[in-house]
Amino acid sequence: MIERRREELRLVEAKYGELEVDPNFEWFIIKRWGLGRGWNVTDTPVLVLFPPGYPITPPDNFYTRNDLKLAAAGEPGNTSPNVNQAGRTWRQFSWHVEAGDWRPHAEVLKGHNMLTFLDGVSQRLNEAS
Repeated sequence: MIERRREELRLVEAKYGELEVDPNFEWFIIKRWGLGRGWNVTDTPVLVLFPPGYPITPPDNFYTRNDLKLAAAGEPGNTSPNVNQAGRTWRQFSWHVEAGDWRPHAEVLKGHNMLTFLDGVSQRLNEAS
């Protein structure tokens, strides 16, 4: 399973830029995720955890800089600040793959993978709500 994670992270890095990767491949951080209008900052790191059982089990939630807020200084919905993960404090976004919507394949690009999960992260961050 480590080799699959390596392969997926190569794809993630090619699309999203520089990563920080846990030595045990339990999590990764996209160092600079560009944000659009509606946020109080222009970019944020994004942390994603590999759940036990990945890729059969989908990722669940994602994390941004702890001080990420809406441009009008409001709290984004369905988030929790001050969550400790990977030795740092983050804002957790509640983001879940719907039951039955996660279908990985032995060939990474033929099924769901971290890129498809990150499509959902992108959608959520583009909402700025």
